[in-house]
Amino acid sequence: MIRAFELAVRQLSDPRLRGIIWQSLALSLVLQVGIGVLAWWALQSFATFQWSWLNDAIRWLGGGAVVVLALMLFPASFGIVISIFMEKIADIVESEHYPKLGPARGIPVWTGIWSGILFLVTLIVLNLLMLPFYLVALFVAGLGAVLFYGVNGWLAGREYYEQVALRRRDPAEVRAWRKANGGTLWLTGAAIVFLGTIPILNLIVPVLGVAAMVHIAQMLKPPFNPPAGPR
Repeated sequence: MIRAFELAVRQLSDPRLRGIIWQSLALSLVLQVGIGVLAWWALQSFATFQWSWLNDAIRWLGGGAVVVLALMLFPASFGIVISIFMEKIADIVESEHYPKLGPARGIPVWTGIWSGILFLVTLIVLNLLMLPFYLVALFVAGLGAVLFYGVNGWLAGREYYEQVALRRRDPAEVRAWRKANGGTLWLTGAAIVFLGTIPILNLIVPVLGVAAMVHIAQMLKPPFNPPAGPR
């Protein structure tokens, strides 16, 4: 996994990737603002109690809470970003490091976007459901972070791998390879989510994550009984 991220970081200087980085930066910022606005609206909607002091407290604390929620839900924007730029990023990485693979059959753009939207919705809903557990976990040192990175890492690893692998394998093969390498993909997803919570760096994480996952896909061990299908 470390080797995959090392190779991905080194290739960020590629002019072809730099152009995609700027485009993903713009989209990530738009999505982040949208998530922040949605979180602010949700919090403000709770300020409807009959006690004015309680409503004022909610509004005053809302600003800080929105920042926390926006940061917590930032990985949810990754799915949309990678669904749009994934093909280009993967092609660039493979042409540089794995030219013998040849052109990938790819996946339809709208299929990728729909997958990204489902990923975004799933991640937002799951994190909102997990919010009470996150709050309780704050009283145990490190437990909140473990829960957050564990839950989001599992989803991110699954989404990134499937988007990359479906370019060359059929769905049955992708599921078999994913199950055979669940731990590796989980750790990779957790690393992507962790980098996504670091300010500034999180804006290029969609590009970095796809590039790293292309390498991970080539390093995975095959399933015990891999289904027949094109590579």
